[in-house]
Amino acid sequence: MNLWSISFAYRLGLGFHALNNEGADGSNLMQPRRIDVGNVTYDGISGEIIRHHILEHFVNICREENIPMLPLSEGLHPDRGPIGIRAAAKTIEDKELTKERLYSSVRKSIELCSVLDVGGYLAAWKEQEAEAKYTAEKNYLDSNCVKYKDAEPVKRESCFDVAWLISENPQDLTITQHSAFRDTFTMNSRYAQTMRSNVYGGIIRADLHRIGTDDYWYLQDKKPRLTITLDEQKKRQVALIQAIANFVASPSGAKTAGWAPHVFLTEGAILLTSSRTAPFCSPIKVSLNDKNTPVSADLGYADSMTKLDNKKDTWVWTFKDVSGLIEASISIPN
Repeated sequence: MNLWSISFAYRLGLGFHALNNEGADGSNLMQPRRIDVGNVTYDGISGEIIRHHILEHFVNICREENIPMLPLSEGLHPDRGPIGIRAAAKTIEDKELTKERLYSSVRKSIELCSVLDVGGYLAAWKEQEAEAKYTAEKNYLDSNCVKYKDAEPVKRESCFDVAWLISENPQDLTITQHSAFRDTFTMNSRYAQTMRSNVYGGIIRADLHRIGTDDYWYLQDKKPRLTITLDEQKKRQVALIQAIANFVASPSGAKTAGWAPHVFLTEGAILLTSSRTAPFCSPIKVSLNDKNTPVSADLGYADSMTKLDNKKDTWVWTFKDVSGLIEASISIPN
């Protein structure tokens, strides 16, 4: 099996945005995410929120391409892992999940659901004893009623990893304050928005060869590791690549409904390899010896990655704008 793996190293210029404003402190104060390096504070956008929005793009592509998903996975339900395994058990007429029967249902869930396959999950069965909080969830569970007995926790690691975005330049720790009141007599505004503006560097890496595979295949007699056809595997691989590219082309995150980011820079390098986990060169370099600017841009990252291109088992594409990114992401599967 070829160890297909892909990495995206990229720089984004984001102005007037709130992608990193994820924590609330009071009713009208919003605390941005921050990364402290030494004594200097930098702007940060968490990898977890980037992951979520990549999965949103992935779901949309799967709908368009008729790539299979289970209903609650399509909605990115937080308990989609254990619920999906129980739904898969019902399709193979397994009424009880035991230690012996669990793995066949786990395998079936990967076949039935590309979101569980690509996004990963943790199925800690004891947590499922609690009564469903939402009517839609409860109805779905009732219609897919499969009991479990002595079933061990199972998990699947995500097929892609996302690093935090970190600003190339320091940014003071500030808060955003919202109020409808304005003192028109003294012109003292009580409505203030401190929006962020910086250039950020980030990394995303995906192990494409893991897509469609069964993590527990070795515990089942004579079961192949791949649960789907090669054609279906490629469709899911292409969908993930496109989802990652879609996020970089149009970054989204917290509060984008009212604070859509102004993107003024999109550049990067994409490396695909068939022989190892995809290497990358970070667009950010850190020097703790420099107390004033411990973080700075590494503008040679794309050239360093390009030097790894040998047209045999490693290929590299670079882009300087959104159109170049889209063109590269479309050409990669070919």
